[in-house]
Amino acid sequence: MLGALLATTCLSTSANGAPEELAPQTKLRLTVVQFVPSTGDYQRWDALGGDVEVAADGTVMVPTLGTIAVAGLGPEQLGAEIARRLKLKLGLLEAPDASIQVVEYPPVYVVGNVTNPGQYAFRPGMTVIHALALAGGENQIETATSLSGTIRLETDLNGLGSDILRSTARLARLDSEFAGRGEIEFPAELDANDPRIADILEQERRIFTARINGYERQQAGLTQLAQLFEAQIDTLDQKAHALEEQTARAQQQVDAISKLVAAGSATVSRLSDAERILADLRSDRLDNLLATMSARQNLNNAGRDLARLEDDHTAEVSIQLQTEQAALERLLLNQDATTRLLRQSVEFDRNLKLAGAMRISLNYAIMRQQNGQPATLDATEVSTLMPGDLVKVTMQIEPPTSSATAAVLGGSGAGSN
Repeated sequence: MLGALLATTCLSTSANGAPEELAPQTKLRLTVVQFVPSTGDYQRWDALGGDVEVAADGTVMVPTLGTIAVAGLGPEQLGAEIARRLKLKLGLLEAPDASIQVVEYPPVYVVGNVTNPGQYAFRPGMTVIHALALAGGENQIETATSLSGTIRLETDLNGLGSDILRSTARLARLDSEFAGRGEIEFPAELDANDPRIADILEQERRIFTARINGYERQQAGLTQLAQLFEAQIDTLDQKAHALEEQTARAQQQVDAISKLVAAGSATVSRLSDAERILADLRSDRLDNLLATMSARQNLNNAGRDLARLEDDHTAEVSIQLQTEQAALERLLLNQDATTRLLRQSVEFDRNLKLAGAMRISLNYAIMRQQNGQPATLDATEVSTLMPGDLVKVTMQIEPPTSSATAAVLGGSGAGSN
């Protein structure tokens, strides 16, 4: 309360003794009390008191009294005017005591070349430099990049170059594998005389050899399995021919014995033995036929597995080839973009050094309402602000001299000017 009263006192009169005007949006607190002689106490009129705000037209609304113009009135003068009007309005012998306390001042506004333009709370005694400090100070020249940023871009560019070399070598290896070549045909830009590139090429050769050997081992295994089934089928075919001959002879023997039994020259038991031998041969022929069919099925399966192995290998290499081509294209695009950024970063560092040699000064202006009209006032850092003022900060830049430019850039023409 004491701080607010002091603030009211400081702003109630100007330097020449004239009351300071209460600007629109100023929040006030009205307190009305009257001395009661019969009790010796002060009685508050809460129905008339309370918080009020200065309207845009320079008036305040007071209960019972209506609107009161505050032009040319400070808090003390406004309180006296309210007391006078209450005496007349209510027909009092003595005017009550009416006091006005400033609760909140209108904000000040800071625009122009500042870090955080906007509105800020006003404080009594505020100067231009105080408002500039609240707004974050002058707007510094952009420093989005720095030496560390340039180093990072150079590191990224070196890493992309290494990745491109590895991707190019990997692409040559996949292309050779897809084409069925016996060795890798590396492009000319991969200089094998460079030890770093030579290591990459050697790694790709080892991978190429390992993959080809693995594929050929699987291919050879399936081929040998098919040959085994073919040999088994040949053996079963030969066995089938032998069984057919044996079955034919056994049938002839059964037919001959049957005639002898009919003529009474041979016993039935001899015929039974011949028929049993014929039945066994026929059973062996059936088993041989089933074994031959199983072997042919296995041979077909081995053929399909071999064809599937070749198709899967071709598809796998094709997919890897396409994926690696897309990865190489992305790396090349990233390399191009990073190269552009690095050039801009280097150029920015150069311009930043030039900016450091520039002479920069700030100009200030205050826009204030005077007698209801906007006015622009020249100001300095120590100019005192009023509630509702707008501070405009303008940066004035003077380019560096030729000698300063040459010194910053390390040029040889510094002495010529």
